[in-house]
Amino acid sequence: MGIVLVSADLHVHSVFSDGCLSPRQLVEGAQGLGLAALAITDHDSLQGVPEAIERGLELGIVVLPGIEISCSEHQDEYHILGYRMDCSYEPLLVQLERIQLERARRAERIVAQLAEPGVRLSYSRIREIAGAGVVGRPHIASALVEKGYSVSIRDAFARYLNAGQPGYVPRYRLGVRHGINLIREAGGIPVWAHPGEKFSSARLEELKSLGLMGVEVWHPDHSPEQMLWIADQAARAGLLVTGGSDFHCQQPDYPALGSYLTPKWALAALLSISAS
Repeated sequence: MGIVLVSADLHVHSVFSDGCLSPRQLVEGAQGLGLAALAITDHDSLQGVPEAIERGLELGIVVLPGIEISCSEHQDEYHILGYRMDCSYEPLLVQLERIQLERARRAERIVAQLAEPGVRLSYSRIREIAGAGVVGRPHIASALVEKGYSVSIRDAFARYLNAGQPGYVPRYRLGVRHGINLIREAGGIPVWAHPGEKFSSARLEELKSLGLMGVEVWHPDHSPEQMLWIADQAARAGLLVTGGSDFHCQQPDYPALGSYLTPKWALAALLSISAS
């Protein structure tokens, strides 16, 4: 008997980037919500995918290999989701290793910069907070809260880590073309994540010309009007549409797992198409 498809959360983060739950726990949470499928889309990391797939097989949940890669084009930042890649594709793994190294270097620079105005953090403690994951600004924000410099993660970003603040350090990013190509070469489906206010039909066509195959419609950063507009433009461009909660943690500052979903017809389209 084939899989009966219902809704899926295709944008979820685990402890292998800046989330709070293990891949196993995320799959179990998806089952508890009655979802048919889940994609672990950690930032610049595929480390959580095998654990999620294994638990998904045990529970009857379809787990799509996924990732979220930070890219740039014309000085603008883009996040590109990748689905259904070959997680053993060596060029992709080599590039992810470099990104993770650059993330660690950036975190060290942030700690050094924050020390200048007297905000003193331990990099070793930040690594402990990150655990198995790729160290990033959310882990530094957690350390700022832990040390009493901030009252919340949002406050830590606003006071110390965002552009113009004492701990801001630009991050290393791939070009959009490079990121899209890596995903496609690995057999994956590249999707523009949460375009929000940056979205326009012209930008969508530009990214499509670089190999983009879809765009994220259902996301907590999008208003209902934006979702309708993005979905309409994606259909006109002949692109896939996806959705997800962008879940990180079970905290008031974060959307809940399963709060934004990919409907079954869009999931079926994503599962049926080839990257070639």
